[in-house]
Amino acid sequence: MSMSLTEKTALDELETKLESKKADLRDLATMGAVITSIHEINAVLSVVMDMAIRVADGEVGLVMLEEGGKLQLKVSWGVKESFVRTLMYRDGMDLPSYCHKTHETVILNELDLRDESGLSIDSIICLPIKTAKTCYGIMLMINKANGGDYSEEDKDSLEMLLNFVAVAIDNSRLMEEQLKRQKIEQEMSIARQIQETILPQNIDDIPGCEIGAMYFPAREVGGDFYQTHQLDDNKFILVLGDVSNKGVPAALVMAAASGIIKSIVTETPNVSISELASKLNELLVEEIIKEREMFITLFFAKFDLKQGVLTYCNGGHLPGLFWCDDESKIYELAEGGPIVGQFSGIPFKEGSRSVKSGDRLFLFTDGLTEAEDDHGNLFGRERAEQAFSAEIGLDPGEFCLKVKEWVDRFNEGASEDSHDDFTILQVKVN
Repeated sequence: MSMSLTEKTALDELETKLESKKADLRDLATMGAVITSIHEINAVLSVVMDMAIRVADGEVGLVMLEEGGKLQLKVSWGVKESFVRTLMYRDGMDLPSYCHKTHETVILNELDLRDESGLSIDSIICLPIKTAKTCYGIMLMINKANGGDYSEEDKDSLEMLLNFVAVAIDNSRLMEEQLKRQKIEQEMSIARQIQETILPQNIDDIPGCEIGAMYFPAREVGGDFYQTHQLDDNKFILVLGDVSNKGVPAALVMAAASGIIKSIVTETPNVSISELASKLNELLVEEIIKEREMFITLFFAKFDLKQGVLTYCNGGHLPGLFWCDDESKIYELAEGGPIVGQFSGIPFKEGSRSVKSGDRLFLFTDGLTEAEDDHGNLFGRERAEQAFSAEIGLDPGEFCLKVKEWVDRFNEGASEDSHDDFTILQVKVN
């Protein structure tokens, strides 16, 4: 059966359209590959605006993305944001906001409008840039370059193009998060190395005493540190501190404070414990700590075993706990001064106690008392005292491990973020 001329012409036109459609799809696929290979969002949007104008034969347009809960202009080709904000559409919303909120494409033809510069506006298409779960923003184009209307075919092509944009935004944000995580992990690794270098490995080398000290890290590296300095056969200084910040900044301040303390004690072995606190404070304020948000809390203790005296100074830290063996009673050691490293010229006081065989000093950082259970209750100071009293018969090293068991039982079932790193230290006088 032969084909008429009209039928053959129609068939030829259909084949031409199919070939044109195939070419368009190939172009879109190529564009998609280009878009998803670019990881810098602003570069992606500039490329996409150019591609969209060519795909839909548009005249001018813009792209807006959501930032901080609001649509923000990112790319503008020949149209001002102030104008599109005047295009009120439905439910009291301008066209970009409506499109973004509803995730719907809007086509408006035969408008006969003019913008503030006098540009004639005949047609508008506004499309969401979205995935199945999230709408990142919108693209809006005004007028067809050939003077026609925006069609369903334009809508389909542009939506396909913007699907690639949404994927590119997803990829870019995932890459940003990955890079941030890598940076944090690198910083944490450096901070751990600094902390491991500072914390003494053999703290129980002082005659006349047994000392146990343990640092229990959390996910983030904090600023806990402790150190001992033997002055002679009968005297030694012990310091426990906590820098207010986390990570590398905390570790660097920790290292500086540790070095300053060692230098002062080495140069002036007979320095009083309050003088040590004052000198450290002045050097930190003048030379090291430049931010108002960063400071150190410190507990300084000096033992003179021959005279049987403990002098101490609490620099904004949790008060130490002292076990008097003769009385089987716990005393709080609170005398001292404010946080260290923020206020110049502040005087630090010191307290003292007589010490005998069997007496003990228990120091800890706030990560211990601020550990939470699965209901958000804090471990607290009272439980710390209970643990001190209940486990008083243990050697200092065993005591530190036992306190960690108390915290673990209390913390059972709570999230990883419910406890900070903490340090505990006990001195037993022999």
